[in-house]
Amino acid sequence: MNAAWVIAMKDLRQLLRDKMACFFAFVFPLIMAVFCGTVFSGGSGKSDSGEAGRIAVLLVDEDDTAGSRKFAATLRESSELKITDMPTGGRDEAAAAVRTGKHPACVVVPKGFGATRENMFWGTGSRIELGVDPARRAEAGMLEGILTKYGFMELQESFQNPAKMRQQVSSSRESLNKSTTNPVTRRVFDRFFGDLDNFLVVLPQAQKQPEGGAVAAEESDEAAGGGMGGWQPMTIAKLEIARAASADGGEKKRGPRNSFSITFPQGVIWGVMGCALGFSIGLVLERSRGTMVRLRAAPLSQAQILGGKAMACFIATVFVEAMVLAVGMAFFGVRADSLPLLAVAILCVGVCFVGIMMLLSVLGRSESGGNSLGWGILLMLSMIGGGMIPLFFMPGWMQSLSIISPIRWSVLAIEGAVWRGFTPLEMVKPCAILVAIGVAGFVVGSRVVGKTEG
Repeated sequence: MNAAWVIAMKDLRQLLRDKMACFFAFVFPLIMAVFCGTVFSGGSGKSDSGEAGRIAVLLVDEDDTAGSRKFAATLRESSELKITDMPTGGRDEAAAAVRTGKHPACVVVPKGFGATRENMFWGTGSRIELGVDPARRAEAGMLEGILTKYGFMELQESFQNPAKMRQQVSSSRESLNKSTTNPVTRRVFDRFFGDLDNFLVVLPQAQKQPEGGAVAAEESDEAAGGGMGGWQPMTIAKLEIARAASADGGEKKRGPRNSFSITFPQGVIWGVMGCALGFSIGLVLERSRGTMVRLRAAPLSQAQILGGKAMACFIATVFVEAMVLAVGMAFFGVRADSLPLLAVAILCVGVCFVGIMMLLSVLGRSESGGNSLGWGILLMLSMIGGGMIPLFFMPGWMQSLSIISPIRWSVLAIEGAVWRGFTPLEMVKPCAILVAIGVAGFVVGSRVVGKTEG
């Protein structure tokens, strides 16, 4: 153990002497975190999608009426969304899946939706609830636009069916007469409904006369625009998916407090990638210059030599993670929901990148080759893991492939402790995957080194 510690200290001193390696390990991740947090002010575009160009959305139909089922069927047939149906009482389960990053968004169709669709011209219109992963702001606006489009689609279909429209107008007039609306407003709406009903009576004949029909439609649109004020056929309410009950029964806020809460975990990844690559290049140099052979000639076992290098990489990686997050907490408002879980995530990420370091060290035969190949592999892992390009914009096969990227699981583990509010049980999966990747990488790399240097 003492020999391994000596080798670890030697490798750490060598890292500190390499100005370029120090820059990419300690300075560059801070630059990336601060720059992205400042520019984007609260969002990364990360999301998952079941198919290329389609956003994966969980759908909960709490109304379960003909109107809500029709709207749900419309969403399933849409080209922009990949709908996964949840049980009627699955609101909390869907919100939890979004909060933990398993799905980018969920849509809840609340009770009463069908009734409002049947009485479309009076009241507040239909209402649905949309919950979006707070780290995936890019999709939030897109989803609102998509849902609004399909909300208006049924209204458009109704205008194409005058008989159905007259039924809705009649229902709206009945609701108006039963309401406590002031007399002036009631007269305005009653006149509007009367004019609209008369228009719907002559509409079938007007449709046979394109010119007259066009004029009548324009006049009706003007009347509708003037009489309905701020009415909308469907409103989209925000579903609070970043809140959970605390132990005392109160409400504990969970979610990114600001843009830096999202970008600093990503900055950590750039730091650990720099550390892993720096130590892997150091090992490549020692092998190419014969240093490894001289170390083997000394009274040192291969386990002591590789253990020392793994220890050095682990120490540097954990230090970089802690430093980047400490800067975020001290100066940029980053706060951890659970410091113990954050410590576990940091250690697991460290183990993972020690294994990646060992694998990278056996792929290159020279410093330039190892550096180019190492960065190429790490950047590719970052790309397919959503660290550079949002998963939403990737083809479906690439999104499925992202589960093999340690970048994806590293970011998820750190975010889980910083703002996603992961429980210890929820933290098990990403941390177990990270440790498994690290152990497997170290074992395979060590065996290759043993065969080539033996």
